[in-house]
Amino acid sequence: MSVEQIYWQADDPAEAEQEKAPDRTDIAVIGAGYTGLSVALHLARAGRHVVVFEAGGIGAGCSSRNGGMVGPSFHKLGSAGLIARYGEAKTLTIMREGIHALDYFEDFVAENALECDLQMRGRFRGARTVADYDAMGRETDWLSRNIGLPVAMVPRAEQSQEIGSTFYRGGAVYQRDGGIHPRKLLVALAQAARAAGVKIVAHCPVSAMRRDGTETTLQTAQGAVTATQVVVATNAYADARTPAMHRRIVAIQTAAVATEALSPQLMDSLTPKKRMFGETGRVFMWFRPSPDGRRFIFGGRIGRPGGAVDAQRKAFARSVQRVFPQLPDVQFTHVWSGNVAYTPDHSPHVGFEDGVWLAGGYCGSGVTRSIYFGMKLARKILQEKGSDTAFDDLPFHPVPFKPFSGRAASLMTRWYAHLDARDLRRDHNAG
Repeated sequence: MSVEQIYWQADDPAEAEQEKAPDRTDIAVIGAGYTGLSVALHLARAGRHVVVFEAGGIGAGCSSRNGGMVGPSFHKLGSAGLIARYGEAKTLTIMREGIHALDYFEDFVAENALECDLQMRGRFRGARTVADYDAMGRETDWLSRNIGLPVAMVPRAEQSQEIGSTFYRGGAVYQRDGGIHPRKLLVALAQAARAAGVKIVAHCPVSAMRRDGTETTLQTAQGAVTATQVVVATNAYADARTPAMHRRIVAIQTAAVATEALSPQLMDSLTPKKRMFGETGRVFMWFRPSPDGRRFIFGGRIGRPGGAVDAQRKAFARSVQRVFPQLPDVQFTHVWSGNVAYTPDHSPHVGFEDGVWLAGGYCGSGVTRSIYFGMKLARKILQEKGSDTAFDDLPFHPVPFKPFSGRAASLMTRWYAHLDARDLRRDHNAG
């Protein structure tokens, strides 16, 4: 197999209907991923006429390619970095927003009966060095004391209870984390949106927008459509056709693989408690059992995402065997890549910019955030109470030197990987 295959992807009802775009609508949403479908669902239930446009198949971007791991999605800077930049009071509101997003996500899935294999079994995050373990201890203590997050440090001598690996120097268990089947969530969300009256027009890219007074005319593959308001939910797949988002995010390619089916005994030894997994490091690998418990899925900025599939398979084999040397001959039956959207301040954003409504920049933690931000953005558009977020007063600045951002991100990834390797060597030499 030398072409990409997405483990989550399969024939499903999301592509069963090909709808025709109307001439007019109250609100046009560009992007039929989690964010776009979430905001469309809430707007339609409030009585608005909503049309969602998708350049490819429904949820063809990150919503069908991500790792399906959910949690509070805390800020990339961590508590110390946030306090240094914003102060303690603002840091607390940002961190608590992550808890609110997870609470909302769990309630939303339950209330709407979204079949997505939600399994809240916790996440073990391994420390690659002793210094990482010490820093993790300080962070988990802060999270526990200040926002009540249920998290526990696991010393190296006890980590075999969490993971079938001796690679890490201990770690932490985050009890509020879990996993889903991302494509199932996407399909269920699309079905709920259609049931609420949302028209989803797939394989219909929007090529241009022109604001004229109180209305915007969108040029689409099916002709011109006039909308009172426009939502851009393209996130990491934004391009020059949606410049308001494109100018503000850096799209970074990541990759993922799924193993062949493994024996139940081997799966039990690798993940005794069926948890999700992560690790410290500037360029790190995430991994998890598949929802049916038969395979392992690994992902991250490993190798050269988007490049040759066979080369990608070899790069993951090296990273996987670093953690699980008991998998020397494991076969990867699925290999795929996708984009995640990073922002200059490492924060997600939601609001009104350049004449359109935006939500995105999830920085690799978008499952819970996108569903939550979709609801918040709908409330902002409807001018309802409860629309505010901790990110509203953080300016969503354009990316400096945007044409060079992709190349710069690639170079930084290589440099970070070099620093990670250096830290591992020093830790190993120190004993």
